[in-house]
Amino acid sequence: MRKGWIVGCMFLMAGLLAGCKGSTTQKEPPVEDILKAVQETYGENYLPDTDLDEEMLSQVLGIDTSLIDSFAAQMPMISVHPDRVIIAKAAEGKGDELEKDLLALKTRLQEDELIYPINIAKTEATQVVRKGDYVAFFLVGAVDDRENATEEEQLTFAQDEVKKAVDAFENCF
Repeated sequence: MRKGWIVGCMFLMAGLLAGCKGSTTQKEPPVEDILKAVQETYGENYLPDTDLDEEMLSQVLGIDTSLIDSFAAQMPMISVHPDRVIIAKAAEGKGDELEKDLLALKTRLQEDELIYPINIAKTEATQVVRKGDYVAFFLVGAVDDRENATEEEQLTFAQDEVKKAVDAFENCF
């Protein structure tokens, strides 16, 4: 009887280990589902309200759309807000190049001399994150309307806001 119990435990352990191995497989959620998760994270503080098409992604933001298999991207119609959210699944073998394109966009926006002073911290807090073939660009979050906040406090606020999008993105996998 004891030998049977040991054998049973060994089978159980093998099953548990196989289950753990299987759980390391990365999910491949639709980019629209990831965008929805980000939107829900912010509720009414989510300012992007205009979907971007391939032409806008290419012509306005300078992204090489041949690197993209699928994407969901938005920005606000009102130009006073710098917010942009791009979630893209790279074409086969193009993840590194797509990540470089989004990092270049981040640099261009941060170096733009036409940024409204109220948006400097938010723009500085921009994050580009990657999970396998998925790459995301997050310049998003609530507006910090504190009048007496220091530059450091404004940056911390903006970083905390962007982290919400990063967390929502990562939780989709």
